Amino acid sequence: MSVESELPIWDHLDELAKRLRRILFSVMISTIIIVSIPSDFSQIIRLDFKDYRPLISLVITSIEDHFLPQGVTLIALNWLDTFTVYIVVGVVMGTLISLPLIAFELYKFINPALYSHERRMVLSFTLAFSALFSIGALYAYFILLPITFNVLLRFVYGTGVSPLFSILDFFNLVAFSILGSGLFYTLPLIVFILVRINLLEVETLRENRRKVFIGLVVMTAIITPDPTPLSMLLMSIPFYLLYETTIQVIGRIVKNKKREEIIAEGLKASKRLLAIEKEIQF
Repeated sequence: MSVESELPIWDHLDELAKRLRRILFSVMISTIIIVSIPSDFSQIIRLDFKDYRPLISLVITSIEDHFLPQGVTLIALNWLDTFTVYIVVGVVMGTLISLPLIAFELYKFINPALYSHERRMVLSFTLAFSALFSIGALYAYFILLPITFNVLLRFVYGTGVSPLFSILDFFNLVAFSILGSGLFYTLPLIVFILVRINLLEVETLRENRRKVFIGLVVMTAIITPDPTPLSMLLMSIPFYLLYETTIQVIGRIVKNKKREEIIAEGLKASKRLLAIEKEIQF
């Protein structure tokens, strides 16, 4: 490991704060750009902003069409609700666009704790983090949320009330589910890194499978958007399968690493014996 990894805890916290500020700044800039881009770029050329409509408004309409069946109406309960929705959707899109930089900054934070030959993994880590987060976000968008809304609407129709919902509550739920699911799916990669820097052991992960599963169920019960067990299962089962896959992959890597270390030690011992024999001969 690098000498940097032995710095005082306050220096590590300062480094973490610096990386988080860069991530926050990137998401903020991406959000501002996304919220500001017009749906019709010719308006910029003509400098005609009379009927200005941001591109994100089309994204918002698309989300509503994707999730809400006919007869469901979204309403703004106060003057700032629609403005806040623009910001919420912009933050989600800004986060997705900033994924490579987020992954890079996280990697640079843990980089001092890695061995020199492992520091070349920056591209692999960035791609893996971005891919896992995107898979989790897409899973929430195309599977988790549609099923969740269908289940919740059955309760609404069952009571015979009119389906009128707050537009801000609706988009907060969508945003929270997409970002939460994306972050959730990156946890196996975090576990992988913790094992590589010797903060976790594969045997510990294997021995605590049951505890991990129980903790997973509790966590998904807290973060899933509806009170039924369906969303909880839809979130926890794929993640647990991913967790088991991670254990198997890490187990093989650690096994091969130990084998390489044994071979290396054997070669060193052989060289020492040869050197001793040469000294005896002379």
